[in-house]
Amino acid sequence: MPYYTFSEPFFIHAVTHLHVGSGLSVEEEIDLPFQRDELGYPTIYASSLKGAIKSFLLKEFPNRKDVIYKVLGEDENPEEASLGTFLDAVLFAIPSRIIEVKDNTSVNNNKNSTKHYVWVYVTTYELLMKIKSYLESVSQLSNTSFSLQIDNILSKKEGEDLVLGANLKSVILNEDFYVELKPCDADISSITGDVPLLVLEDSKGREIINRSLIRVKRIRIDRDTKTVETGGLWSEEYVPMKSIFFSIFLGKGGKESAVFVSCILRGLKYVILGGKETIGKGIVELRWARDVL
Repeated sequence: MPYYTFSEPFFIHAVTHLHVGSGLSVEEEIDLPFQRDELGYPTIYASSLKGAIKSFLLKEFPNRKDVIYKVLGEDENPEEASLGTFLDAVLFAIPSRIIEVKDNTSVNNNKNSTKHYVWVYVTTYELLMKIKSYLESVSQLSNTSFSLQIDNILSKKEGEDLVLGANLKSVILNEDFYVELKPCDADISSITGDVPLLVLEDSKGREIINRSLIRVKRIRIDRDTKTVETGGLWSEEYVPMKSIFFSIFLGKGGKESAVFVSCILRGLKYVILGGKETIGKGIVELRWARDVL
């Protein structure tokens, strides 16, 4: 008998720039950095994801509060275990600026081509391995299997820089990183659309992903003097729009879980994550794996 009755993998597509903070930092160069996993990649902790979705559902479905509280937990009774679990959202891919490097042969062969890219998606072997481990564990815990063609990518020699969905050979990423690419025939266009995906060697990929993040200086103005308040200067870190994360919702058996998954959770499309709603940040789109794979 599986431990979980329901498993719902889903992708989180950033509609706007996204800041899900890890708190005030005294050691980092950024005062308010984005949440990070154990490898240093941007991530969304399960607590942040669950809290945002729960708050949104309570407002969207006020007549279903009893089911939502039963599955996601009730604030007034934290000692009672909830039926539902969210996993930390793993970064699947992040946009990176690109300049294609063409030799004379490729220029002559592609002189009639009109397909040019100003950005591509970037990921690493480490991130794909982490997503694969998610899917493998969930298949054991819930007897449900999903395929992302990750095995086709990971079967390549780790350390090679791969390109999916485009005929790119040599590129410069984020103005500084020269990368030579080898083609990979795996197809994940249902997730990335018509944007190419680059799978990069881990150490190089981490640097490029870090360079893709957005750092913003913020100030707090004294409305009377129209000057910056003392201590009112800080910096924040954002994941750029179009970034994609991957997570899974797991639910234990019971009528409440079945109603929650089929009638409430699967109908959810847009959510606001993070604490920057007043400045138009944090809107994300949820795309359920059953619908896109």
